Amino acid sequence: MSGPFTLIIVGMLMIGILGAVSYFSNSFALNNIKSKTVGDGQHGTARWATSKEIARIYRHVLFTPQKWRSQAQEGIQPTAGNEAVPQGIVVGCTGKKSVTAIVDTGDVHVLMIGAAGVGKTAFWLYPCIEYACASGMSFMSTDTKGARPDRVQ
Repeated sequence: MSGPFTLIIVGMLMIGILGAVSYFSNSFALNNIKSKTVGDGQHGTARWATSKEIARIYRHVLFTPQKWRSQAQEGIQPTAGNEAVPQGIVVGCTGKKSVTAIVDTGDVHVLMIGAAGVGKTAFWLYPCIEYACASGMSFMSTDTKGARPDRVQ
């Protein structure tokens, strides 16, 4: 006789649990939270920086790696103009014959992501390493795919 009563009690307990879950899922949904001003239909103001903003925010350093290498071989601190090469990350460049590096001299970290063949190594990594060596800055670069040594140029 205890078998059917236990089955009925377990069945009623399950129905009670399902009812409680149903009640609490409707009562405590995130839909009842009042809208905040941030992100409530607002649109961002992202835009390209103007030339004046770029000139104000970043340092423009004449990119002369051959000069920096010869100065380093002579034991001289590499210079850009009349001052030592400032530490930072090369974020762009201007010019073709006389290349000027656009350098972010703030305390920054960089994550470079791009498809294969877009020039991450040749046009970003190598100039950044060259600049880091000239300015005496520490630099760490990793490659998550693990380039094979026989394919490194």
